[in-house]
Amino acid sequence: MMLRPSAAPTPPPLQQSALPLTNGKTAYNPSQKLRWLVVAVALLVVATLALRVPREPGAAKALGCHVSSAADFRAAPGAALRDDGGCVAPTALDAGVCVEARGRLGRRCVPSLAVIGAMKSGTTNIMLYLQLHPALRTSENWFGWPVESRFFSNADDASAADAWRDYLSLYPRASPGVLTFDKSPNYLVNAKVPAVLARLAPSLKLVVMLRDPTKRAYSHFQHECRNGRVRRDAGGRIYRSSCAGKRAADCGPGTTRRAFPCLPADFGSLVAAAIAAHPPTRPDWRCAWSLGDDGRGDSNVVPRGFYDCQLQRWFAHFPRDQLRAFVFEEFLASRAATLEAVAAVETFVGVANFDYGASWTVSLVERLYAAVPSRGGAYAPMPPATKEALDGLYCDANRDLAATLGRSLPWPCGDAPRRSARGGPGGANGTRVTRRT
Repeated sequence: MMLRPSAAPTPPPLQQSALPLTNGKTAYNPSQKLRWLVVAVALLVVATLALRVPREPGAAKALGCHVSSAADFRAAPGAALRDDGGCVAPTALDAGVCVEARGRLGRRCVPSLAVIGAMKSGTTNIMLYLQLHPALRTSENWFGWPVESRFFSNADDASAADAWRDYLSLYPRASPGVLTFDKSPNYLVNAKVPAVLARLAPSLKLVVMLRDPTKRAYSHFQHECRNGRVRRDAGGRIYRSSCAGKRAADCGPGTTRRAFPCLPADFGSLVAAAIAAHPPTRPDWRCAWSLGDDGRGDSNVVPRGFYDCQLQRWFAHFPRDQLRAFVFEEFLASRAATLEAVAAVETFVGVANFDYGASWTVSLVERLYAAVPSRGGAYAPMPPATKEALDGLYCDANRDLAATLGRSLPWPCGDAPRRSARGGPGGANGTRVTRRT
């Protein structure tokens, strides 16, 4: 008789067990780590959905379709227009005006507030809080996370306002009692944007975030370095390039990309070259450099620190009582200081103050935001000689800014509110100043 081979015994199921440590404690095994990862992802999804709470479109009364110029008609903030057939002109709109259109656009509203400011000055922080307010929404990505619009960043003139339908499509559909706001820091240094927004929304409220220009310049430089825009040419010159992420051969012969973090000496070299290339050859040289009016300004790193020049361009199109300025060093001094500033913005734009401390959504988002590694990274302090050179470069501009805002600033030369004797487009017109914030 032939014996059939017996089946191989079935091994017992694997048991997931904790791995003992030498100190008597237990370590997580891989499956436990996976479960924690799933929990973290689930929490992130919950936060995302909380930010995208569905809001039904409101039933605002439509005023009708208008094609007339600003001299004939401009809707009041909070009104609603119908745009059947694409008949509404930008000159009929204003901040907070909603437009009803067929198709993809639906009902959208012109932003009531624009958050602008110096790069690396806390604009993202204030945006995250305002977005969590139940009566405020900004442009969002597919996940419902707030993002910068920068829609008019490349505007050539005021006619860019004609593209308002594409602009409004960046924002969520209108909901009762909900205002939209634009967050685009680089609007501050764009000479064309003030005229565009004044044509589209003359009642627009403006929040501007500012920071010690010397420290801001160094932070900006390292930001550019992280994104691959700081390079060295064949002669050893350090410069900012727009060809981020490209091969050295595509960025000019003999150029090399500086690795992040860039050396403090690299920053010192760039600052020295920038100052040497822009001597004070005319009364308004700072404004010409900052706004690119001298044909050499690139509105990057060093020239972005002349804030008064940039604000004067905005004051040529908007009343000063429509702008509130906040200082980075004060805004981020503590959570209480941050929430106080956010409350001031809420009052300024006309919505009720929100209790962020009582919101579990806010708490969760704060924890997630704090857990994300800083994009700034760690880098060595700037050279003392470079700091001294920049402090001197910005000194008169800081005094001008203090006079314009009617307050002292926690920066070198920012404690003496007076107007310097220079003229040109950077000088202030009149004696009216913004309220101290």
